Amino acid sequence: MIQSILANISILLFMHLCIQSLYFKEKNITKLKFEKSFMHVLIISSAIIAMFYMPIFIDEFRFDLRTIPITILAILHGPLLAIPTLIITSIWRFAVIGGPGAVPGVIFGLMIPTFIALGVFHLKKAPLTYMKGFFLYTLFWLICDLPIIFFVPNGLEAFQDFWLIRFVSFHLGAFTLFYFITLSYRNLELMDKLKHYADHDPLTGLYNVRKFSEMIREKKSAGSSYIAMLDIDHFKSINDSNGHPSGDKVLKDLATILTLYSSNHLLCARYGGEEFILCIEASSIRDAYVVADLIREKVESFPFQNIEGEKIGRVTISVGIARLEAPDQLNEAIEAADRQLYTAKTEGRNRVNIKKGHSHTASS
Repeated sequence: MIQSILANISILLFMHLCIQSLYFKEKNITKLKFEKSFMHVLIISSAIIAMFYMPIFIDEFRFDLRTIPITILAILHGPLLAIPTLIITSIWRFAVIGGPGAVPGVIFGLMIPTFIALGVFHLKKAPLTYMKGFFLYTLFWLICDLPIIFFVPNGLEAFQDFWLIRFVSFHLGAFTLFYFITLSYRNLELMDKLKHYADHDPLTGLYNVRKFSEMIREKKSAGSSYIAMLDIDHFKSINDSNGHPSGDKVLKDLATILTLYSSNHLLCARYGGEEFILCIEASSIRDAYVVADLIREKVESFPFQNIEGEKIGRVTISVGIARLEAPDQLNEAIEAADRQLYTAKTEGRNRVNIKKGHSHTASS
């Protein structure tokens, strides 16, 4: 009997290990693609079916821990994954295994607990805690085992003989699986945070230049893309006059403006210091120029403030643009855009420069 209980728990752990690998590959626990969902259902169904063939014998009665994986699946993921799993395992129990215990086994061991778990999924407003889980799985255990009292001759005496073993083994299986699932969720959250910190600038929240470069180089082709180097004019004076905290606030506000223009056709990142980098998808360099100039005008008209909430005067930017010939030629495009930026600075600032004869500045 102990070996059978441990075998059922081993199935639960192996099932969790397989599912965990799906999530860690996906790296986003809330967005499951169809293939991942299909594999998830297949793994849970296979685990439950395996338990059908590894019952826990207590006297002449056969038990297993089938209720645990399908109810946890229902609580965490809802009907999208739970209902297909319920259908697959129920059909297998009826059509393949059969026997006199098929009907009560499916009704009380799978269907009723699953529908209650789905109710919990729709009603839950807070994460499932160990205490809530204890009461919930006590209810599931009672649903699975209490029918013996009413449908089996001398059922009450039999229930009194094995209830403690069943109660302990049921909760041991549920607690073990719940513990490892909770641990996996925490690890995934930690991985997401670490990835965010690795990919984003801590001050502005924009992508850092490493992530920006990675995203550009992952493109299959550059298409019609342009690199824009953007620099805040006289930023040192802003820092000297208002203090570095206010300078940081200007950088954050500028990042917010860039985010407003960010889309599938415009990728932005902080390059370093007061310099930012954009990748603009446009049909021509003139169209890229128009986009960059809209950003320049927005920055110029934005009411920048210091940390005390006082206006700090007009803040302007200079921009240099160059064509990105190929994803693996990003460095060359950055150098070319940087040269255009330098030209914009030397020609008076507050302008977008693409090449000689194609620059623009606002009237002062």
